[in-house]
Amino acid sequence: MTDDDIGGAIEAQHDEGFETTQSPDDTDETAESDTGQRVIDALQWAAFGILILVALIATLQFYFATSNAIRNFVTPDYRPLFQAIFNLVILLASALGLSVLVRRIT
Repeated sequence: MTDDDIGGAIEAQHDEGFETTQSPDDTDETAESDTGQRVIDALQWAAFGILILVALIATLQFYFATSNAIRNFVTPDYRPLFQAIFNLVILLASALGLSVLVRRIT
């Protein structure tokens, strides 16, 4: 066998789909990149959770402030009516939001 035959055989093996091995440096960079991505994902989920909590607190404060405004500005005869309408609007908005989320999830 000549050098040309050996070179041709190696090229044929390479062309047939034999994979080349990665150097250890490549795997270290991949592991560091994967770890960095996991840290970024965890930070994004933590920020998402904090923002959900802040939104929930703001929603509750808005609800109680609106109820207080109804008590202050609406005469006692009409307070139950305004309170019922306000609660019905909140209930319908929540139902609409849940409906949209369920459709997107399924």
